[in-house]
This record gives sequence, C-alpha cells and structure tokens, in this order.
Amino acid sequence: MVDKLNGFCTGGSLENGEAIIRGDQDNGGGGGGGGQNGGDDGGDDDGGTGDNGNADGSDGPGGIDRSLQCVSGTLCLPDVVTLSDLARFSPTAPTLTMEPDGWLVTGLPANFIADTSRHVQPGVLFDVPIEVRFTPVSYHWSWGDGSRSRTTVPGATWAELGLPEFSPTATSHIYADTGVYAVTVTVAFAVEYRAAGASWITIDGTLSSPAVTIAALAGDARTVLVDKECTRNPRGPGC
Repeated sequence: MVDKLNGFCTGGSLENGEAIIRGDQDNGGGGGGGGQNGGDDGGDDDGGTGDNGNADGSDGPGGIDRSLQCVSGTLCLPDVVTLSDLARFSPTAPTLTMEPDGWLVTGLPANFIADTSRHVQPGVLFDVPIEVRFTPVSYHWSWGDGSRSRTTVPGATWAELGLPEFSPTATSHIYADTGVYAVTVTVAFAVEYRAAGASWITIDGTLSSPAVTIAALAGDARTVLVDKECTRNPRGPGC
C-alpha cells in the first residue's frame, strides 16, 4: 500500500513511465538540507529525506522511498498492486448447465458445462481509473455426492464435442444412487490490470467467482430413459 499523494505525482522525474517520489514521515529534507553545513555547501548536495537526513544526501531512518507508476505523468498507481488492493472487483459468475437437462441416469455419465469467458471490469484504484481483466484458468466442481474434482476446461455439449449422448467428457460425472444432487462449480480467474492506455500487468494469484449450484435428479435407466427418451431414441440406453 502506498501513501496517497492525492492521487498525483507532485515531484521527481518521469523516466520510462515511472516516477520516483521521495518524502518523509514528518519533515522532508530540503535541497541542500543534507549538506555538511546546510549552508552554501548544502546547495550542491541533495538533502536526505526524513528527520535525520545523512550528510551525504542519502535517506535518513525516517525516510520513505516509493516507486509509482504514473499515467501521462500525473495520475499514479503503486508499483506493486496485489489481489487485496482489488477487493472491490469480482469476476462474473459462470452459467452452469447440464445434459440431459436437469436429470441424469445412474451409472451413466451426466455432462456439465460452466459457461464463462475472459471479461473486463472498469473501476477506480487509488483515485486512478483502471480496467481489471479476468481470465478463467480452472474449474472446481463439487458433485453433491461427496466427491470433488478440478478441470482446466469449462466443458462443452456432446454435440459440440462430436460425441453421442451419455459419453464421458472432461466435465462429466457418474452417480451411483438415485436422488437429487446439488452440483456446484467455482471458477478461478487469473487477474490483470491496467490504467488507461497502459499495458496489462499480471497480478500473482487468482480470484474465484461466486459459486453456482444447480439441482440434478438422478434416476435409474428404466424410470428415466424409457419414459422420456425411448420414443425419441429407441436404441438409447435402457430401451
């Protein structure tokens, strides 16, 4: 976290898009204040910052040295932004669907899809307008039967994958018993940010979306398929 200077860089020089600001906690050492005599000699030396600037012009023990990234030479962001700094930003939750739609057959794969994509949210950080970009990197599944898994893909429909119904996929799950199951997915997103006109900067770690849950009704092949699917697909499982 950086002491805000009203969101602006008020001193120092701008080199390669970065300004170096020097100040102190109480009384800043003026130019020459760190000279040996603080008089004529001081005019030739840079003053040390802090209450006890050193004679050689270096920072005293009370000094602060902060690196700030500045936009157009005025608006400034800390050189290091962390996930905690972006607590007010949150990735959008995915849309969770399954096939068959809302029901499944015990002993056969049910296919689940967490529909999400890279997205950008605008906002303000330290009084600077920024954009935060979220990119999904992993999907954490709780199947409702006591088992969990993690995938790096969101899932796709059987048709999109070119597979027949009830085929196993990277995001399918098989239930052994009949009942109603609460299936939950949470998506972990990589996070980047940028100020207006600047390049994207990656932040260490990930942020998770809000969890999304749907109910899945599991029945046996005779109960589910014969009643619902055999007229449409006489050669389907259980027919």
